[in-house]
Amino acid sequence: MPGFTLRPMGPTDRPAVLDIASRTWEGSDYLPRVFDDWLADRDGAFVAALLGDRVVGCGKLTFLTPVDAWLEGLRKHPDVAVGGLAEMITRYFLRRLAGLPGLASVRFSTYVFNERSIAANERLGFRIRRVFSCKVWTGKRDDLDRAAGPHDGRVSVVRDPEAVRRFVEASDWLAAADGVVCEGWRVYPYSWPWFSSRYLETGRCLGVLDAGRLAGLSVAVRDPRFDGDHVKLAFLEAVDGTAAGALLGALFRFVREHAGDDNEIEMILPPGAPAGPVAAARGFRSWEREDDFLLYELTLPLLAGFAEGSFRR
Repeated sequence: MPGFTLRPMGPTDRPAVLDIASRTWEGSDYLPRVFDDWLADRDGAFVAALLGDRVVGCGKLTFLTPVDAWLEGLRKHPDVAVGGLAEMITRYFLRRLAGLPGLASVRFSTYVFNERSIAANERLGFRIRRVFSCKVWTGKRDDLDRAAGPHDGRVSVVRDPEAVRRFVEASDWLAAADGVVCEGWRVYPYSWPWFSSRYLETGRCLGVLDAGRLAGLSVAVRDPRFDGDHVKLAFLEAVDGTAAGALLGALFRFVREHAGDDNEIEMILPPGAPAGPVAAARGFRSWEREDDFLLYELTLPLLAGFAEGSFRR
Protein backbone atom coordinates (compact mmCIF):
# COMPACT_ATOMS: atom_id res chain seq x y z
CA MET A 1 0.00 0.00 0.00
CA PRO A 2 1.44 3.44 -0.89
CA GLY A 3 2.39 5.81 1.89
CA PHE A 4 1.32 9.36 2.57
CA THR A 5 2.45 12.37 0.56
CA LEU A 6 2.32 16.01 1.65
CA ARG A 7 1.63 19.18 -0.28
CA PRO A 8 0.45 22.72 0.56
CA MET A 9 -3.24 22.94 1.33
CA GLY A 10 -5.36 24.66 -1.33
CA PRO A 11 -8.86 26.15 -1.57
CA THR A 12 -10.19 23.10 -3.39
CA ASP A 13 -9.26 20.93 -0.40
CA ARG A 14 -11.98 22.50 1.75
CA PRO A 15 -14.59 19.70 1.24
CA ALA A 16 -12.09 17.04 2.32
CA VAL A 17 -11.06 19.02 5.41
CA LEU A 18 -14.70 19.68 6.32
CA ASP A 19 -15.40 15.96 6.03
CA ILE A 20 -12.54 15.18 8.43
CA ALA A 21 -13.71 17.92 10.81
CA SER A 22 -17.26 16.56 10.81
CA ARG A 23 -15.89 13.32 12.25
CA THR A 24 -13.73 15.00 14.91
CA TRP A 25 -14.92 15.86 18.43
CA GLU A 26 -18.48 14.85 17.52
CA GLY A 27 -18.57 17.41 14.73
CA SER A 28 -17.46 20.35 16.89
CA ASP A 29 -14.03 20.75 15.30
CA TYR A 30 -12.98 24.37 14.75
CA LEU A 31 -11.11 23.68 11.48
CA PRO A 32 -13.97 24.91 9.22
CA ARG A 33 -13.79 28.34 10.87
CA VAL A 34 -10.01 28.73 10.55
CA PHE A 35 -9.53 27.11 7.14
CA ASP A 36 -9.41 30.40 5.18
CA ASP A 37 -7.19 32.13 7.74
CA TRP A 38 -4.76 29.22 7.72
CA LEU A 39 -4.62 29.27 3.93
CA ALA A 40 -3.83 32.98 4.03
CA ASP A 41 -1.04 32.62 6.61
CA ARG A 42 2.20 33.34 4.75
CA ASP A 43 4.49 33.01 7.75
CA GLY A 44 3.60 29.45 8.69
CA ALA A 45 2.49 26.46 6.63
CA PHE A 46 -0.77 24.55 6.17
CA VAL A 47 -0.28 21.13 4.60
CA ALA A 48 -2.57 18.45 3.22
CA ALA A 49 -1.73 14.78 3.67
CA LEU A 50 -2.73 12.52 0.79
CA LEU A 51 -3.13 8.78 0.49
CA GLY A 52 -3.06 8.23 -3.24
CA ASP A 53 -4.96 11.25 -4.58
CA ARG A 54 -7.28 11.58 -1.55
CA VAL A 55 -6.77 14.21 1.17
CA VAL A 56 -6.93 12.23 4.41
CA GLY A 57 -5.25 14.57 6.89
CA CYS A 58 -3.65 17.91 7.59
CA GLY A 59 -1.33 19.85 9.88
CA LYS A 60 -0.51 23.49 10.61
CA LEU A 61 2.68 25.31 11.53
CA THR A 62 2.00 28.71 13.10
CA PHE A 63 4.31 31.41 14.41
CA LEU A 64 2.89 32.78 17.66
CA THR A 65 5.68 35.35 17.59
CA PRO A 66 8.30 35.83 14.87
CA VAL A 67 10.61 33.42 16.76
CA ASP A 68 8.19 31.02 18.47
CA ALA A 69 6.81 28.14 16.38
CA TRP A 70 3.60 26.32 17.25
CA LEU A 71 2.35 23.02 15.82
CA GLU A 72 -1.42 22.53 15.65
CA GLY A 73 -4.33 21.28 13.55
CA LEU A 74 -3.04 17.73 13.19
CA ARG A 75 -5.89 15.58 11.87
CA LYS A 76 -6.35 12.22 10.17
CA HIS A 77 -9.53 10.81 8.68
CA PRO A 78 -10.80 8.18 11.15
CA ASP A 79 -11.43 5.68 8.35
CA VAL A 80 -7.71 5.62 7.42
CA ALA A 81 -5.92 2.75 9.12
CA VAL A 82 -2.45 3.50 7.72
CA GLY A 83 -0.18 4.78 10.49
CA GLY A 84 2.68 7.26 10.58
CA LEU A 85 0.86 10.41 9.49
CA ALA A 86 1.47 12.45 12.67
CA GLU A 87 5.19 11.76 12.67
CA MET A 88 5.50 12.46 8.96
CA ILE A 89 3.83 15.88 9.19
CA THR A 90 5.82 16.85 12.27
CA ARG A 91 9.10 15.80 10.64
CA TYR A 92 8.22 17.92 7.62
CA PHE A 93 7.73 21.01 9.80
CA LEU A 94 10.85 20.34 11.87
CA ARG A 95 13.05 20.03 8.78
CA ARG A 96 11.86 23.46 7.67
CA LEU A 97 12.21 25.04 11.09
CA ALA A 98 15.74 23.69 11.57
CA GLY A 99 17.01 26.14 8.97
CA LEU A 100 15.37 29.21 10.51
CA PRO A 101 17.84 31.53 12.30
CA GLY A 102 16.88 33.08 15.60
CA LEU A 103 14.19 30.58 16.48
CA ALA A 104 13.40 30.56 20.22
CA SER A 105 10.95 27.67 20.69
CA VAL A 106 9.06 24.83 19.00
CA ARG A 107 6.02 23.67 20.96
CA PHE A 108 2.59 22.11 20.83
CA SER A 109 -0.12 21.18 23.32
CA THR A 110 -2.23 18.06 23.51
CA TYR A 111 -4.78 16.28 25.66
CA VAL A 112 -3.37 13.69 28.04
CA PHE A 113 -5.25 10.81 26.39
CA ASN A 114 -4.13 11.67 22.84
CA GLU A 115 -1.81 8.70 23.06
CA ARG A 116 -0.90 8.29 19.38
CA SER A 117 0.11 11.91 18.92
CA ILE A 118 2.09 11.85 22.16
CA ALA A 119 3.95 8.67 21.18
CA ALA A 120 4.76 9.96 17.70
CA ASN A 121 6.13 13.27 18.94
CA GLU A 122 8.06 11.79 21.84
CA ARG A 123 9.83 9.54 19.33
CA LEU A 124 10.98 12.72 17.61
CA GLY A 125 12.39 14.14 20.85
CA PHE A 126 9.56 16.33 22.19
CA ARG A 127 9.33 16.36 25.97
CA ILE A 128 6.76 17.77 28.40
CA ARG A 129 7.57 21.37 29.31
CA ARG A 130 4.61 21.90 31.68
CA VAL A 131 1.43 20.16 32.80
CA PHE A 132 -1.77 22.16 33.28
CA SER A 133 -5.43 21.35 33.95
CA CYS A 134 -8.10 22.33 31.45
CA LYS A 135 -11.09 23.70 33.38
CA VAL A 136 -14.39 24.39 31.66
CA TRP A 137 -17.67 26.00 32.64
CA THR A 138 -20.64 25.39 30.32
CA GLY A 139 -24.21 26.61 30.58
CA LYS A 140 -27.24 28.29 29.08
CA ARG A 141 -28.18 31.97 29.28
CA ASP A 142 -30.01 31.63 32.58
CA ASP A 143 -27.10 29.71 34.11
CA LEU A 144 -24.85 32.73 33.55
CA ASP A 145 -26.98 34.96 35.77
CA ARG A 146 -26.87 32.43 38.59
CA ALA A 147 -23.12 31.91 38.23
CA ALA A 148 -22.32 35.63 38.21
CA GLY A 149 -23.53 36.34 41.73
CA PRO A 150 -23.83 39.90 43.09
CA HIS A 151 -22.18 42.76 41.25
CA ASP A 152 -18.92 44.07 42.74
CA GLY A 153 -18.39 47.75 41.99
CA ARG A 154 -14.62 47.46 42.43
CA VAL A 155 -14.24 45.72 39.06
CA SER A 156 -13.36 47.79 36.00
CA VAL A 157 -11.17 47.79 32.91
CA VAL A 158 -7.58 48.59 33.86
CA ARG A 159 -5.32 50.57 31.55
CA ASP A 160 -2.38 51.53 33.78
CA PRO A 161 0.61 49.78 32.16
CA GLU A 162 2.96 50.09 35.13
CA ALA A 163 0.44 48.71 37.62
CA VAL A 164 -0.59 45.84 35.34
CA ARG A 165 2.97 44.89 34.52
CA ARG A 166 4.01 44.80 38.18
CA PHE A 167 0.97 42.74 39.09
CA VAL A 168 1.36 40.20 36.29
CA GLU A 169 5.09 39.70 36.65
CA ALA A 170 4.83 39.21 40.43
CA SER A 171 1.86 36.83 40.12
CA ASP A 172 1.71 33.25 41.31
CA TRP A 173 -0.21 32.45 38.10
CA LEU A 174 2.66 33.40 35.78
CA ALA A 175 5.23 31.71 38.00
CA ALA A 176 3.19 28.50 38.17
CA ALA A 177 2.81 28.59 34.39
CA ASP A 178 6.60 28.81 33.99
CA GLY A 179 6.41 32.09 32.12
CA VAL A 180 3.82 31.23 29.48
CA VAL A 181 0.24 32.35 28.88
CA CYS A 182 -2.33 29.76 27.79
CA GLU A 183 -5.00 31.27 25.60
CA GLY A 184 -7.05 28.15 25.16
CA TRP A 185 -4.89 25.43 23.66
CA ARG A 186 -2.35 27.87 22.25
CA VAL A 187 0.50 28.71 24.61
CA TYR A 188 2.32 32.01 24.21
CA PRO A 189 5.69 32.88 25.76
CA TYR A 190 5.16 35.84 28.06
CA SER A 191 6.79 39.17 27.39
CA TRP A 192 5.49 42.53 28.50
CA PRO A 193 5.36 44.08 24.99
CA TRP A 194 3.31 41.09 23.79
CA PHE A 195 1.00 41.10 26.83
CA SER A 196 0.50 44.84 26.62
CA SER A 197 -0.34 44.94 22.92
CA ARG A 198 -2.58 41.86 23.02
CA TYR A 199 -4.50 42.50 26.23
CA LEU A 200 -3.87 45.85 27.91
CA GLU A 201 -4.14 48.09 24.86
CA THR A 202 -7.24 46.25 23.63
CA GLY A 203 -9.12 46.71 26.89
CA ARG A 204 -9.08 43.05 27.94
CA CYS A 205 -7.50 43.57 31.37
CA LEU A 206 -10.19 43.55 34.06
CA GLY A 207 -9.08 44.57 37.52
CA VAL A 208 -10.31 44.76 41.09
CA LEU A 209 -9.30 48.09 42.59
CA ASP A 210 -8.99 48.31 46.37
CA ALA A 211 -8.06 51.77 47.67
CA GLY A 212 -6.66 52.59 44.24
CA ARG A 213 -4.42 49.53 44.10
CA LEU A 214 -4.84 46.36 42.08
CA ALA A 215 -6.20 43.53 44.20
CA GLY A 216 -6.94 41.26 41.26
CA LEU A 217 -6.57 41.01 37.50
CA SER A 218 -8.10 38.81 34.81
CA VAL A 219 -7.71 38.56 31.06
CA ALA A 220 -10.25 36.88 28.79
CA VAL A 221 -10.81 36.73 25.03
CA ARG A 222 -13.77 35.54 22.99
CA ASP A 223 -13.16 32.62 20.63
CA PRO A 224 -15.01 33.15 17.33
CA ARG A 225 -14.25 29.64 16.12
CA PHE A 226 -17.28 28.17 17.90
CA ASP A 227 -21.04 28.75 17.94
CA GLY A 228 -22.50 30.40 21.01
CA ASP A 229 -20.20 32.37 23.24
CA HIS A 230 -16.88 30.70 23.96
CA VAL A 231 -14.43 32.61 26.12
CA LYS A 232 -10.83 31.77 26.96
CA LEU A 233 -9.63 32.93 30.37
CA ALA A 234 -5.91 33.52 29.92
CA PHE A 235 -4.98 34.99 33.31
CA LEU A 236 -6.57 35.18 36.76
CA GLU A 237 -4.75 36.40 39.85
CA ALA A 238 -6.13 37.97 43.02
CA VAL A 239 -4.94 38.79 46.51
CA ASP A 240 -7.83 36.80 48.04
CA GLY A 241 -10.85 34.68 47.16
CA THR A 242 -13.24 37.63 47.32
CA ALA A 243 -11.35 39.51 44.60
CA ALA A 244 -11.05 36.37 42.47
CA GLY A 245 -14.77 35.76 42.84
CA ALA A 246 -15.50 39.33 41.80
CA LEU A 247 -13.48 38.89 38.63
CA LEU A 248 -15.22 35.63 37.75
CA GLY A 249 -18.60 37.24 38.41
CA ALA A 250 -17.74 40.07 36.01
CA LEU A 251 -16.65 37.50 33.45
CA PHE A 252 -19.98 35.67 33.67
CA ARG A 253 -21.82 38.97 33.20
CA PHE A 254 -19.69 39.77 30.16
CA VAL A 255 -20.52 36.41 28.61
CA ARG A 256 -24.20 37.02 29.41
CA GLU A 257 -24.14 40.14 27.24
CA HIS A 258 -23.16 38.04 24.21
CA ALA A 259 -24.74 34.76 25.25
CA GLY A 260 -25.84 32.12 22.79
CA ASP A 261 -27.86 29.01 23.50
CA ASP A 262 -24.68 27.25 24.60
CA ASN A 263 -21.86 29.07 26.33
CA GLU A 264 -18.43 27.99 27.47
CA ILE A 265 -15.64 29.53 29.51
CA GLU A 266 -12.33 27.71 29.44
CA MET A 267 -9.22 28.25 31.52
CA ILE A 268 -5.95 26.35 31.40
CA LEU A 269 -5.08 26.30 35.07
CA PRO A 270 -1.39 26.31 36.04
CA PRO A 271 -0.39 23.75 38.69
CA GLY A 272 -1.17 24.97 42.18
CA ALA A 273 -2.62 28.30 41.05
CA PRO A 274 -4.44 29.93 44.01
CA ALA A 275 -7.43 30.75 41.79
CA GLY A 276 -8.22 27.05 41.34
CA PRO A 277 -10.48 26.57 44.39
CA VAL A 278 -12.44 29.74 43.58
CA ALA A 279 -12.96 28.56 39.99
CA ALA A 280 -14.10 25.15 41.23
CA ALA A 281 -16.63 26.80 43.55
CA ARG A 282 -18.05 28.67 40.53
CA GLY A 283 -18.55 25.44 38.57
CA PHE A 284 -15.35 25.04 36.54
CA ARG A 285 -14.60 21.35 36.00
CA SER A 286 -12.06 19.13 34.24
CA TRP A 287 -13.29 16.77 31.52
CA GLU A 288 -11.93 13.45 32.76
CA ARG A 289 -9.08 14.15 35.18
CA GLU A 290 -6.73 16.80 36.52
CA ASP A 291 -3.36 17.45 34.83
CA ASP A 292 -4.84 16.76 31.40
CA PHE A 293 -3.23 19.57 29.35
CA LEU A 294 0.32 18.80 28.24
CA LEU A 295 2.68 21.42 26.83
CA TYR A 296 5.45 19.80 24.79
CA GLU A 297 8.68 21.37 23.54
CA LEU A 298 11.55 20.29 21.31
CA THR A 299 14.87 21.72 22.41
CA LEU A 300 16.80 23.71 19.83
CA PRO A 301 19.85 21.37 19.89
CA LEU A 302 17.56 18.47 18.96
CA LEU A 303 15.85 20.59 16.29
CA ALA A 304 19.22 21.18 14.63
CA GLY A 305 19.40 17.47 13.89
CA PHE A 306 16.43 17.75 11.51
CA ALA A 307 18.14 20.31 9.26
CA GLU A 308 17.89 19.57 5.55
CA GLY A 309 18.03 23.10 4.21
CA SER A 310 16.66 26.48 5.23
CA PHE A 311 13.10 27.54 5.91
CA ARG A 312 12.40 30.59 3.78
CA ARG A 313 9.45 32.59 5.02
